[in-house]
This record gives sequence, structure tokens and C-alpha cells, in this order.
Amino acid sequence: MTILDALIPRPRLVEITRADLSAPADVVWARLRHGDFPQSGAIRALFALRAAVGGWQRSARPAPAFRLDTMASSTDQPGFQVLAEVPGAEVAVGAIGKVWRPTIPFVHVDDAAAFKAFATPAFAKVAWAIRVSPRGTGSHVEVEVRVDATDERAWRRFRLYFVVVGPASRYIRRTLLRSLVLEFGPSLERANGRALPGDDLLADADAQMTHRIDIAAAPDAIWPWLVQMGCHRGGFYSIDALDNGGVRSAREIHPDLQQLTPGAVLPATPRGPDGFEVLRAEPPRTLVLGGLQDPEGKRSLPFGSARPPRFWQVTWAFVLEPLDARSTRLYARVRGAFSLGERVRAVWIRPVHHVMQMAQLRNLARRAEGRMPRDDWRDIREGWGGALRMAANALTPWRRGRRSRWGLPTAVALRTLPGDELVANPRWGWTHGVEIDAPAAAVWPWVAQIGADRGGFYSHQWLENLAGCQVRNAETVHPEWELKAGDALRLHPNAPPLRIVALERGRYFVAHAGPDPAAIAGHDAWVAASWLFLLEPLEPGRCRLISRYRVATSADLPTRVSFGPSLLEPISSEMDRRLLLGVKARVSPA
Repeated sequence: MTILDALIPRPRLVEITRADLSAPADVVWARLRHGDFPQSGAIRALFALRAAVGGWQRSARPAPAFRLDTMASSTDQPGFQVLAEVPGAEVAVGAIGKVWRPTIPFVHVDDAAAFKAFATPAFAKVAWAIRVSPRGTGSHVEVEVRVDATDERAWRRFRLYFVVVGPASRYIRRTLLRSLVLEFGPSLERANGRALPGDDLLADADAQMTHRIDIAAAPDAIWPWLVQMGCHRGGFYSIDALDNGGVRSAREIHPDLQQLTPGAVLPATPRGPDGFEVLRAEPPRTLVLGGLQDPEGKRSLPFGSARPPRFWQVTWAFVLEPLDARSTRLYARVRGAFSLGERVRAVWIRPVHHVMQMAQLRNLARRAEGRMPRDDWRDIREGWGGALRMAANALTPWRRGRRSRWGLPTAVALRTLPGDELVANPRWGWTHGVEIDAPAAAVWPWVAQIGADRGGFYSHQWLENLAGCQVRNAETVHPEWELKAGDALRLHPNAPPLRIVALERGRYFVAHAGPDPAAIAGHDAWVAASWLFLLEPLEPGRCRLISRYRVATSADLPTRVSFGPSLLEPISSEMDRRLLLGVKARVSPA
């Protein structure tokens, strides 16, 4: 456990920068803990710009210190201060403030315990640590930054601020470590020159490339991501448009993809059976893949087959070496042997492989370290598409009736269904449906785990998160999330949940939020809603998923407007349509 684990145990942002040096750890520690931080002209310019924006030069506050010994905070001059230290190994600095303002209003805290406990709304908590550890005859240095916010509004403001400031922050950290490498010399280890497991499988390799990355996770936490690689599996975590047919690589561990044995083939392309043969799998340390290609026959051969006249043969090894209890060095090495006419391939593929391999390692680190953002560009693109549909819905109220039975024949949509009696006279609602090429038993687990605090809603995630839902749509079934009678179905962290009032496992459940009887008796404002999910078997191997939502409200104008169809139907109808399609895509992917 690190100091930052205690100061900010659940950070909203984590960034780690690392370097290996040839100097001993105690020498590097003394330099960083008590010496001046190296500064380039660019770094001085960045700090000068921030000072000018904040008006530091016109205040009584001194210029930013670049030595840890001088970092202090007081009630008169609050700011960054050393909060905790493990001598010779780690020191942590932190501050609390509204850092997005030109002149930052910092808050002084007395110690690390007060920093951790601080919870006043509208503030960001920023902490960074420097760690130095022995690494062979040299040393390893890490600079980790963590950020949390005391409420959602403060986090949204910090995120916007960090879009601008983040690149400068990363530049400063990288420059600091580069300057240490120049001062002390790089690590004497040469990754491409050392032997790694799997080298013996292609002893006559003509070419070799080795990449590595340090990941703040144990090998056991990284291994599951490696073994689920492959097209139509977890992807390759690299540039999906180039190596995974544009399909997004997995963002969670898939239990059904964790068994990997030598001889298995991991598909390398979205089309065709060819792929990487598993040559060696020794969890959680070594995974070696390989391939033997016959360009003339346009076919893949078993790795151990006799080489055809024209060939190229490769191994792709992933080796995990623990650095300490909380971090691992992951090596990725590709080795290739080529017939004479195929060696041109190695020339052009080297730069491509370098780009793809580095992208893969960075994305693996983000996944293993839990740094994946909730939303990526695909979620944003899909969200904009959903927003356009909602706008079209709002501009076409005369089509509301047709939207209310999307995906269903009219006769099916008008049937009486379980839960109708809970909102017997709805003011508005919908009954949507989708046919799925899978039996109801295969669909039920996906439907039964919906909820903001469970598997999400398989809908326009980015739009939901803009509204503060904090969801991440599940890629796999989580049995522990299955809804049961009496459970709460949460639509938003800050909204009252619907309660599961009726459930027949494998067939349907009904969620309901009823009005307060006292409100009805007193002629006060009230809202009632029910939401049914129903699975109907069709022919063998197929079923229909129906979603029915019904709303009734009191007759007062504010409630009728706030919870009526004019405002809510264009949005909720589109979100529900996308939910049904999201379930279908997960159960029977194209």
C-alpha cells in the first residue's frame, strides 16, 4: 500500500510516469527529496504563465517552490505541502483548492488525516508522490498524480480545467524524469538484448523488437487481460480500426475467455480462421504466441510444420516480471524469421508494429491499473447520434403514437401485461420490443442486471453520464448483479429508485415507484411509474424482449409539465430503444 492509497483511496484521475536510472536508489532519493527540481526553460515559462493568470506576482504569496523541503502550507498561505513520507522510498505532496480558478482559493489542512477526511463540497483534492526503489544495481523512479473531488460539480469543473492543464502537467513530469536520466544515466538494462522466455522457439530469428512498460498492478491482475486477446474475443487493446475490425477492445475481464491452452488459435483478423497459435501459456508470467505463414498458398500452417519455400514465421511473447508487491514490468517481444523474398516485409512492418505495440501496452496498463475512462470517442459519437434522434422526436410529437410501440405489431403492443394494474390509468408511456436470435434463458441474465449501480442500461452511456448517472455498460454477465424481488432499480445515484415488486425469474420483472397516499389524499403533487421487462419465447432459439413503461401524475400543471410526455418522451423513448438494441447486440452479436 502506498501513501497515496491512504490519502486518496478512490481517485477519479490517476497518472503515473516512470524512469529507470543507473544510480543507486539512495543517491536518487537524496537528490529528489532535498535538492532543487531540474527546470527547463519551457517549464519555467509554464509556471510563469500560470502565475501571471493567477496574479501570484501581485500577491504576497511567494513564487512556486521547486524543492520539497520548502513546500509548506499554513492558514495564512495555504497550498501544497508535504503530507507524508516513507524515508528513502516515498514522499507525498498534496493540496485542496478550486484549482480551476485563475487565482486558486486553497484550503489549509493540518496533516494527512485531515486531507483524507476533507469533504467540503466544491473542492478538488490533488496529491502527487515521488517513489524511489532499487532496481538491480540502479533505481526506479515513479511520479504518481491522483485527483478526487468532493462533489460531482467540482469534478466536472476539474475535468474541463485538466483538458487545458493536463498536457502541461504531463510535460513537466516527463521533463523531470528525462533530466534525471541525463544526470544519472539510464538503466544499464537493454531490453532488446536480454534473453526472454520464448526466444528458444524461434532460434534462427532474422529480426527482433522488444517493448516494455511498467504497470502499477501485480501479474495476477494483468494476466486475465492478456489471455482474452484476439479478434471475436477481447481484441488486442491497440488501434482497433487496424487490428480488430473497428470493434472496441474489451474494457472488462471476460470469465468465459480465461481458459487458454497451447495449440489454441487466437483469431488475428475479423475475417477468416487464421490467427496466432498459443505456443506457451504459463500463468501469470509468460504467454507466447506464434504463427507460420505460407504467402504463396495464402494459408497459415501449424507453427511446428516444415517451412514452405516462401514463408515468414514469428513469435510474440508477453513476459511479466514483478518489480515489487504492487507493480510489474511487462515485456512484449516479437521475433521473425523470413525467407529471402519475404524480408522486405520486415522493413515496412517494423514502424507499424512499433506504433501498434506501444498503443497496446499503454492500453493494457490503463485497464490493469483501473484508469480506463467511462466514456471513449465511440460512446461520444453514439451519444451525439442519440441526441439527434431525441431532437427529431421532440420536433415530431405527432409520431409519438408510432414511437410508443416501436418494434412491435399493434396487437402485441396493446395487450395487457404484468404490472399494468400498478399504473392502471397512465397518462403516457410506451411498449417497445425487439426480437433476438437467442433463447430467453440466454437473454435473461443481461436484462436482470440493468441499473445505474449494476450493469448500466446498454444505451447511450455518454449522455447518461453527462446527466450524472455514473454508469459503464457491462460487456459480460455478472451473476452477483442479478435483480431479485424487493431490490432497488436505480436510474440515477441521486434519484429515488424503483422497487422490484414482481418477478418471475427467466421471464419478467416489474419495477414500480408509487405515489405517496398522503399526497393523493391531500391533493398534492405526485408521480407514479412502472417499468416492465418481459421475455417471450418465439420459435426455438428465438425470443422477444418487451419493455413497457407507464406514467401517471397529479393534475397540477408543474407536475404534468415536468413528468409529462412533451419533455420526457423524446428522450426516454430513444434511450429505451437503444437499451433493447444493446441487449440484442450483447446476446447475439453480428
